[in-house]
Amino acid sequence: MNRDGGFFTDGTRYIILGIFLVLFIGMMMIIPRREDNHDTRLVEVYIAGKEIVEIDEKAVYLLHTEDSIGNEAIYEITQNTLNERLKVENVYKEIRKGKYYQFRIADAVDYGCYYPCVCGAATLIDGFSKETDEEK
Repeated sequence: MNRDGGFFTDGTRYIILGIFLVLFIGMMMIIPRREDNHDTRLVEVYIAGKEIVEIDEKAVYLLHTEDSIGNEAIYEITQNTLNERLKVENVYKEIRKGKYYQFRIADAVDYGCYYPCVCGAATLIDGFSKETDEEK
């Protein structure tokens, strides 16, 4: 059986498909992604208290914390700093009073918050790390 496929033979189809694939990957690498590039810092804290307050008729989830040298701080959990899979209410419920956590913190002005805010998920730790204790 003789196959006259014309211009688009099987080999030519694969070559054209390969060219389009390479162009598509190249365009994806060139087009800038929209990422929030805010400065964050890593902190280890003890959760001394939690509360939900209403500011401007909006619920604000607050964590009252202490660091390894006893400095107190208040951090906010807000949806702006969490990825789309995490919800503020769930993250707030998972954080337990009397436990130690490691957070990535951003400044309040970067996200339009009232307090420095927790970026991403909270990591439960056994206590302050040695490096933190040595900094005393």
